[in-house]
Amino acid sequence: MMSQRAKGLFAGLFVVWIFFTLGSFFTVQKPFSAANALAIGQSLLNLLVAGWLMLVGLGLGSLLLQHFLPLDLSLAERFVFGTGLGLGAMGLLILGLGLIGLFQPLVAYGITVALSIIVVPQLRAFFRQLFRWRPVNLPNRLTTLYLLLIGLFALLLALLPPTDWDGLFYHLTGPKLYLQAGRITGGFDVPHFNFPSLMEMLFAWAMLLRGDIAAKLLHTGFGLLLVGLVYLTTRRFLGQKAAWPAVVILAGMPMLGTLAAWAYNDLALAFYQLAAIYAIINYQLAISNEQLAMNKSPISNPSTTLRTSLQSLIENPKPVLSLAEVSKIQNRRWLILGGLFAGLAMGLKYTSFVTPLVISGLILWRTCWVSRITPSNRWWPASRFAGISNLAIFSLVALLIALPWYVKNWVFTGNPVYPFLSDLLGGQYWDSFRAEWYASAGTGIGWRPGTLLTLPWLLTLGVRDVNFWDGRTGPLLLLFLPLILFYSLFHNHYNASQSKIQNPKSKIANVLLIYVLAHFAFWTLGVIWSRSLWQSRLLLPGLVGLAPLAGWVWVKLPQFDLSKFSVSRFVNIAVGLALVLTIVDVGLLTLKINPAPYVVGLESRDEYLTRRLGAHYAAMQQINQQLPPNARVVFLWEPRSYYCRLDCQPDSILDRFPHLVYQYRSTEAIAQAWQKAGATHVLIHRSGLDFLLQEQPEMIDVDTLQSLENLYLQQIFDVAGVYQVYVLQE
Repeated sequence: MMSQRAKGLFAGLFVVWIFFTLGSFFTVQKPFSAANALAIGQSLLNLLVAGWLMLVGLGLGSLLLQHFLPLDLSLAERFVFGTGLGLGAMGLLILGLGLIGLFQPLVAYGITVALSIIVVPQLRAFFRQLFRWRPVNLPNRLTTLYLLLIGLFALLLALLPPTDWDGLFYHLTGPKLYLQAGRITGGFDVPHFNFPSLMEMLFAWAMLLRGDIAAKLLHTGFGLLLVGLVYLTTRRFLGQKAAWPAVVILAGMPMLGTLAAWAYNDLALAFYQLAAIYAIINYQLAISNEQLAMNKSPISNPSTTLRTSLQSLIENPKPVLSLAEVSKIQNRRWLILGGLFAGLAMGLKYTSFVTPLVISGLILWRTCWVSRITPSNRWWPASRFAGISNLAIFSLVALLIALPWYVKNWVFTGNPVYPFLSDLLGGQYWDSFRAEWYASAGTGIGWRPGTLLTLPWLLTLGVRDVNFWDGRTGPLLLLFLPLILFYSLFHNHYNASQSKIQNPKSKIANVLLIYVLAHFAFWTLGVIWSRSLWQSRLLLPGLVGLAPLAGWVWVKLPQFDLSKFSVSRFVNIAVGLALVLTIVDVGLLTLKINPAPYVVGLESRDEYLTRRLGAHYAAMQQINQQLPPNARVVFLWEPRSYYCRLDCQPDSILDRFPHLVYQYRSTEAIAQAWQKAGATHVLIHRSGLDFLLQEQPEMIDVDTLQSLENLYLQQIFDVAGVYQVYVLQE
């Protein structure tokens, strides 16, 4: 037997031997390099910065909800609505900072740290509750696996440098130029820079703190919030059982993961619009509770919100309020929250006006209906006054939140909705030629009944979509569409014919369907009018609103089961097959893009961008390296300029050359106009030119272009026959 001392000596020597063996082996045969560790660390840092901004948004939104709109919200609701509201408030704050010239890294870090300190109490309270939270209604294993895979694919792509078209065109390019100037400025001949820019402000802040990948991850964060909102909408209004099916159907749209990995604003837009509808549904429920409290219109199952708020007000040492007064308070708070979210949506895209219109219509309809059923001998019942005042409150809140973007446009361009309505309001760099070119009026599908009836099918197939990859809706929404329409139309009619009280879920389903149909009607008018508007992505807010309804009817399928055939089981098999094929499709696309080499440091940023963007990135690199620092490069038929570090003038709507011909008529006048504007070089994107020659050959004066090249342009370099860069001669 060895003594204790001998055992200790042996153990010590063996430990030293272990360290020596492993250390010497992995020093010589390194499992990873410093570049690998640095790349993984950078990805984690991008996630950390994006997560930091999301947490600040959560804290700021919780602070606003606590002090200005105290509502009875669940923990999940506080996270989803608080984060969305806080990020919206941050976007408006960043707009103000940019306008006064404070786009500086030190300012960004200082303000972000200050906001982080301010919201510490709210975050501490939130996480204290989170640690005590006991989850209910957890998804099954297959649902969890499916959602994790979809989320993982989206996250891997979001960790890559930006290559998406609109991101390189304006979502990231505008913030880049503002950061270079240290402030938000005008004078750019890119109309998209003057669109409502809430998301671009958040991108700019993330770029100040870290970079463009962290900015992209903010859009990924809005994708997470949108998934949570669909779950909450379905669970609260249509039943707990339908919540996860609705989320699965939403995640079954390939466009969702694609957009989550891009520096776009569509997921934020869909989130804020559905959040506004969520708030307005609660507003209408609060009105019903107010009627109940006044014994004017009996209704079953009063909401938990009313009971909880009443209890909290009674326990609070303040004057006790009546049940009707409590309901009225809840009513106004949800109404204001709906206005806030609608206003934030209007700060993202002009097309967001559909949701405020739908909500205004719902408020007016509710007002007229309440007035009709309220016993009163007066010509103008008090309830009608209340409804009109509620409409005014909603409209005022939404307009005040949206107003900064439209005032900015008016100051910079002379047109608050630039470049639209230019015939009435004018606008810098804009005229009738550009307005007609941009609208492409008369190029849509027209009023053809056969095509209009098949729009949902054509939309799902994606065969006519302008942008295929970001417009893939998947088959599930179309699969459940007949059931949704059946329940919304015939089921309600059956209930009425049987003298039954309409199910509250059916009423809420009708509100969601109205919201969806309004978006579909507006999108349909667009595709009738212009082919450039055939983009399924523009219908995303409506498609997202359809997901809760699809989940709701999915769980009702057992009602249609027959004794010898289970409809629900057959549909479940079909849906399962569709989900498997979707996972395969998304997985293969991710493998094709191959994000792993960049994420783990086996591929540099330049190598990845060259692999993904090819000639475009190579052309930008040559411009950056070969042209003088004071060069001003005019782009023809190329709207993307994000990776150009010089003064590059993108061809934002591919109309620069036709517009020059329209303005100056001759080759000499065009060259003189360029020289007067300070242009030194010209880039011609041949693929973009060839595309337009196929689509609109009559709009391109080929002879004038050839004359311009022969007389005033001297080629410096050519990139794969796709891009040529010329020096502009006297």
